[in-house]
Amino acid sequence: MLRNTLWNLLGEGLPMAAALLSIPLLISAVGMERFGALTLIWALLGYLGVLDLGLGRSLVQVVADRIGHAGGSGETPEETQAGQGSANTAGIAGPAIALMGAIGILTGGAVAVGAGLLADRFQLETGTSPDEIRFSLLVAAAIVPVALISAGLRGVLEAHQRFRPISLVRMTVGVLNYLSPLFVLPFSQSLVPVIAAIAVGRFIGLVGYGVLAVRQEPDLLRPARWGRPSLRGLFTMSAWMMLNNLVGPAMLYADRFILLSLVPAAMVAFYTTPFELLSRLMVIPGALSLALFPLASSLFRRDPPALGRILDAGGHLTLAVFLVMQAATIVGGETALELWLGPAFAANSASVLSILMLGVFFNATAYVPNTLIQSVGRVDVTARLQLAELPVYLGVLWLLAERYGAVGAAAAWSLRTAVDCGLLLVLLPRLAPGTGTVALTIGLRALLAGVAGLAGLLVGGPVGAAISLTGLLAVGLGVAGRLLRTRSWEKLAAPLRKNRAVPLPAALPAPRMNGQAIDGAAADRS
Repeated sequence: MLRNTLWNLLGEGLPMAAALLSIPLLISAVGMERFGALTLIWALLGYLGVLDLGLGRSLVQVVADRIGHAGGSGETPEETQAGQGSANTAGIAGPAIALMGAIGILTGGAVAVGAGLLADRFQLETGTSPDEIRFSLLVAAAIVPVALISAGLRGVLEAHQRFRPISLVRMTVGVLNYLSPLFVLPFSQSLVPVIAAIAVGRFIGLVGYGVLAVRQEPDLLRPARWGRPSLRGLFTMSAWMMLNNLVGPAMLYADRFILLSLVPAAMVAFYTTPFELLSRLMVIPGALSLALFPLASSLFRRDPPALGRILDAGGHLTLAVFLVMQAATIVGGETALELWLGPAFAANSASVLSILMLGVFFNATAYVPNTLIQSVGRVDVTARLQLAELPVYLGVLWLLAERYGAVGAAAAWSLRTAVDCGLLLVLLPRLAPGTGTVALTIGLRALLAGVAGLAGLLVGGPVGAAISLTGLLAVGLGVAGRLLRTRSWEKLAAPLRKNRAVPLPAALPAPRMNGQAIDGAAADRS
């Protein structure tokens, strides 16, 4: 788990370092107008990546589940070769990747058809030539199917927990995304070759993922051996995953739009700047969850107690990291803002930073239970929870932002993350038996840390800081003792090393969603 998490962090971190290096050079070479257009195209590509209908993430769960089921189902080699057993993951992955490619072609085609209209809109905002923007968008349109197919191939590799090669490809693509434009700048400052250089990097990534995925699943290139699996469960799960992908960003970015409608734009910066800074910390629980998701999907039926061990290890590891982050914010957050952006900015934004750090702490703590709920196929639960939270959150956000400005918006966001974390920890034991005790322990420790942080904010000054740090230290000692005492992360992969001939216990039914089994072999196991 720790090794895979570190590889995931490297896959995210190296491209970020490349971005820090290349962006000033790009701005200097192409100017602010062209760079503004480039950032819009980057954003467009990122948004279109969400239009995979949730198939990428769903594919990880379904394939990992079939791998885990095959490891304990006692299927014969003849069944697997014939495409009848649950180990025939290519029968699910192949059609899903083909569908993602078709979606990418249609989406890219829509971008190409609308390139003229989009170019006019971009030109109004950037002053760049419409023809230059139009041709750049045509190149970007070709990237869309490449990106979606790559996501599907990466999903197959994640299901097999091949995080080291995945991260190596991700690092290559991410670095090329930011550094490859620098190689064309000596010859041209036009956006067209810049976007073309990015497209070459994405194509290299597609080839890399393709070679790795075919080595893992040779039948991906043999449609005749896919059999006739049912994809209904995959599509049901992907629909809920798509809803998660749409509602989550809506709650993430609603605060700044509501705040902008209530206070002067200059005041919004006192909220968005610390928010953007702290949101970068989410790469840590994100990398951990990426490693845990296929592991939990593979183990939850063959070894149900493994989910408790995953929650214990992942949850307490997250608590340990973010208790340190919260303490660091209390001790040096205002000083860091002052050194970075000046004393005037720090005076207006320090309290917002401290409140948001509480929300980030709860948001990070929620990652592991959220991942476990989705790993057992209950994506509908997290989607419904977000749908229920959205109107309440927007109402509270509006009331607090209207009365208290940026501080009120920060309080509303942090309150929502605390409630969301608590609800996920309450729901998890109902969906994954055996996690109740660990969920309660993590929930109580997160609550105590949150109360300590809130008490320090209310008291204020050095006394408030001392109160918060004392409370965080007490919780941190308990978390550290738990991690050192149980060392449960060392046991997580043990079931995967067991003899795969052990039969699956009959008492463990296939996971279900709304009465339907969630993978392509549902008819054989329901």
